[in-house]
Amino acid sequence: MISLANLKPGRFNPRKYFDEKAVSELAESICRQGVLQPIGVRSSDDSGIYEIIYGERRFKASLKAGLTEIPAIVHHVSDEAAQELAVTENLQRKDVSPMEEARAYQNLIQTGRYDVKALSERFGKSENYIRARLSFSSLIPEIAELLDADEITISLANEICHYSEDIQKDVYEKHLKDSRGYCSWRGVKAQEIRSYLQNSYTADLKNYLFDKSACFSCQDNTNNLVLFCDGGCGKCANMDCLEEKNVSFIVEKALDIMSQYPAVVLCHYEYNYNLAAVERLSSMGHELETVAYGLISFPGKPDMPEKADFDTEADYENAYEGFEQELSEYSRTIEEIERRILAGELMRYARIGLYDVSLCYVEIAGENDIKAKEQLTPLAKLEKRDRRNKEIADEKTIEDVRKQIRDVDMVESKFGADEDKMVYFFLMSSLRHEHFKVVGLDESHSAYISDEEKLNVVSNLSTKAKAVIRRDFLVSRFQDRYISDTAKSLLLDFAQKHMPDELANIKKTYYDVYEKRHKRIEERKTALMAAGQSNHNIHEAVDDADDLNESLSGQGKEVA
Repeated sequence: MISLANLKPGRFNPRKYFDEKAVSELAESICRQGVLQPIGVRSSDDSGIYEIIYGERRFKASLKAGLTEIPAIVHHVSDEAAQELAVTENLQRKDVSPMEEARAYQNLIQTGRYDVKALSERFGKSENYIRARLSFSSLIPEIAELLDADEITISLANEICHYSEDIQKDVYEKHLKDSRGYCSWRGVKAQEIRSYLQNSYTADLKNYLFDKSACFSCQDNTNNLVLFCDGGCGKCANMDCLEEKNVSFIVEKALDIMSQYPAVVLCHYEYNYNLAAVERLSSMGHELETVAYGLISFPGKPDMPEKADFDTEADYENAYEGFEQELSEYSRTIEEIERRILAGELMRYARIGLYDVSLCYVEIAGENDIKAKEQLTPLAKLEKRDRRNKEIADEKTIEDVRKQIRDVDMVESKFGADEDKMVYFFLMSSLRHEHFKVVGLDESHSAYISDEEKLNVVSNLSTKAKAVIRRDFLVSRFQDRYISDTAKSLLLDFAQKHMPDELANIKKTYYDVYEKRHKRIEERKTALMAAGQSNHNIHEAVDDADDLNESLSGQGKEVA
């Protein structure tokens, strides 16, 4: 008998989940009958503490039952032997969960003393059974917990565990996290789950043209996930690997075609093309055109008949004779296409598709259109494309700089002479023609100043020229049709400085008229108020007078 206070849980127990209800029921049984079967322990250190090898559930139930001691068998064993004892004793119990089995088998394999065959012999299970349990080790924790808690079936877990972690997470969030709802897979038959998984998370390998030799034995091939497969190439459950192989195949084939035909134009339709392959080719410096659905595909080479596919020699000979005729026609067609490409009548294209690169061609000129042929020869087109690529690089650079320049912190930077020239370059747009001579331009110069001429001007500006340019800029802004009240005030200040006499004459002309009108209005107001008119009548009279005044003034007449 060992004191419960001197016991601690073991390191090698494969059981991590303890049903609290089951532990409580065992505690009640222990209260009535005691502990019927001893637990297994080993000495932990010299302090009298023992490590539990097996029987941790009995230990927990005894604590709950209020016991102070428990019967135990003390084993003097190594770590390896203790681990084997823990696994063996736990696996022999009926209530062990599939995940506990998986952890136990995995722990034993990791010791290096067991493989699947040895585990099969040791525990009396088939190798397929052991492998099926081991595969549960690949389940993500969320799904493993559902299996531990018996909330999903072993069959469902067996279907899911073959898929990648990303797929498992997606399945858990969409179909297993909630036990209710239309999308829940809990309680669905394994065969239906298999179909759902394949339709949602796999791709049929038969659609792909890359070398699939390694795929036939791959663990992500659905043909290798179940005991009985449907035949064919199978379906791939590792979409990242599949896409990488497909993209690499397309890129390599496109590069091979370009090395064989240097003038070929890489292209793709607007839809139904492999975006990742196009992006990879673009990142390598290759330009790809987006074309309309007007390309003509090169004819496919006919397949040679296989003798084994025919029942009689005569049938095979007839088929082979037809094949030779088709091959001859195919060769003539290819020769004619190549002749016309060489003559500049057709343009060769390599079209990027979803799974392959196809050779195509289009008409580029009529037989008598020599000029069009010269403009669209392969060499000329490549040179034109190179020039356009340079233009695109410049355009994109300017576009991004214009977007980001507003975000640059330039507050503490000193305003340089080069920036001063930039300011005057833009101010030059407002320079009046009569001031061209001041900045060094000929009086006979047209009103338009090119950007190159502006740069030359601002590189040699005198103080006087700078003042003229700045003031012409102010004048152009003051002449805007719509300016604010503040800007109007600035305009008057500017005029007062540069044309005080003219401003005084302008003001006198219009304010003389205003004073006369103001005087008459004041007289009418005084007369009306003296007559004792009501405020309402006063307002009406004033409004009528204003209306008449404005009407006659518009006709050039002054109201007395």
